[in-house]
Amino acid sequence: MQMSMSLTQSALLLLLTILSLAVSSRVARYPQRTIAGVGLGVITGLVLIIAMSYAVGFIGYVLPFGQIDFWLASWVNSILR
Repeated sequence: MQMSMSLTQSALLLLLTILSLAVSSRVARYPQRTIAGVGLGVITGLVLIIAMSYAVGFIGYVLPFGQIDFWLASWVNSILR
């Protein structure tokens, strides 16, 4: 079975998902009532995760992740020499 996601795409999705969860956790602490905080945190988290997924897809459409992986590999190779 072949993986269709590049390393850069996986790392970017992971980073943005963690950032979205951190923001939604922070937003959930502000309301006075618990149920309002839970609802606000869930809605914020879902909206951010969906928006970031679309953003990563758009970046992959504009500049293919295979090209970004090639550039990163070349850059790391030049540093390690």
